[in-house]
Amino acid sequence: MTTEAGLGAPARPDGTVHADDVLAEVLKVDLADPRLYATDRPERIWRTMRGAGLPLRMPGPREHWAVTRYRQVRDVLGQSHLLSSERGMRLGEKASDGQAGEAAGGMSMLVTDDPAHGEMRKALESAFTPRQMRRLAGGTEALARRLVVEAAAQPSVDFVASVATPLLTTVACDLLGVPESDRPHVASLTSTAFSGSGHATASATAQIGAHTQLLEYCAELIASKRRAPGDDVASLLAQARMNGRPMPTHIAVMNCHDFILGGNASARFILTSIPVTLVRHRPFWTELRTGRADFDVATEELLRFEAPVNHLMRTLTGDVEVEGVRMRAGELVTLWLRSANRDADIFDDPDTMRATGRRHAHLTFGHGPHYCIAAYLARLEIRSLIRALAEEVADAELSAPPRRMESNFLRGYRAVPVALRPRA
Repeated sequence: MTTEAGLGAPARPDGTVHADDVLAEVLKVDLADPRLYATDRPERIWRTMRGAGLPLRMPGPREHWAVTRYRQVRDVLGQSHLLSSERGMRLGEKASDGQAGEAAGGMSMLVTDDPAHGEMRKALESAFTPRQMRRLAGGTEALARRLVVEAAAQPSVDFVASVATPLLTTVACDLLGVPESDRPHVASLTSTAFSGSGHATASATAQIGAHTQLLEYCAELIASKRRAPGDDVASLLAQARMNGRPMPTHIAVMNCHDFILGGNASARFILTSIPVTLVRHRPFWTELRTGRADFDVATEELLRFEAPVNHLMRTLTGDVEVEGVRMRAGELVTLWLRSANRDADIFDDPDTMRATGRRHAHLTFGHGPHYCIAAYLARLEIRSLIRALAEEVADAELSAPPRRMESNFLRGYRAVPVALRPRA
């Protein structure tokens, strides 16, 4: 078992820290506490948990089994007939968040089980095919390049505000068919909803208000697309059918809301991490700048290394056994995707980014029926941005320490002050 420093384990009389003591301390950690994720401590905690080799029973407002090893996460997600997302698909920060997750169950594709999940997914799949993404490629690449060039012309910028947010908001609004006049409003609501943890009352109040306003806006958008449909995702939802009948309005509105927020999260939080890797993983970027690496391969490595979703949660509908540990029906299980992507049994030197292909696929987009429907879109946005940076930026330095999100669900940065030096 790997011993990790800095995890709170007491030293023994001889001055050493034993692996069993470290694990004992980790088993007291509340993985739902958002303040934990403002630091790099979670990566050390997950490494210790992987070393245990089996699911661990973790405390907190919602007790749960935590699965952290790659093969175990994949195996559990593969037993979709024994998993339900309708009690919510994330831990939340406090006990009442579980009630909110259950309230949305059956209304959003993210927290709905089959057969309804399959019906909702079918309604949206045509918008996210590789062919459709190729249609977006030129405009997305041009926008990413323009934003990078503009940022590099400044002494220093907040990469999140100046590059990542406008890129993702523009692409999302294009896909949804949001009118140009409404885009600043949608961008403002999205930024507030993604503003970090709600453990501070003011932050929680602002986030709830942003979600409410965004739902109201989505209701107006769906109504307008039913009157005058176009070639966009909102129109697909407005015209969708479930079980041979029109999709209920509340379900169309919830899925519109979740596309703007949740469907965009994978790329959003990887994009906030890109400038940090630019500074801290220089050999990776040298390979890209010199043309010795493929951008598609590099995109997959970035997805592995900076997985933006920490965990997925499911409720067990039947008993599941992993490494002799029986997790029983009715219990909660969390699948730690970011941990699985750093499993040294699967990935050589997992804490180093490399621009060559790896033998195993990452689990960033999940596995099974709930595999991320927007995976192709996320790849397009990431590839467009890393190409622009590799071709337009010679070097980068952090202007100030980046600030991580305080979120047990999403892993990324709320601000990355960076100075980009343009290529000659």
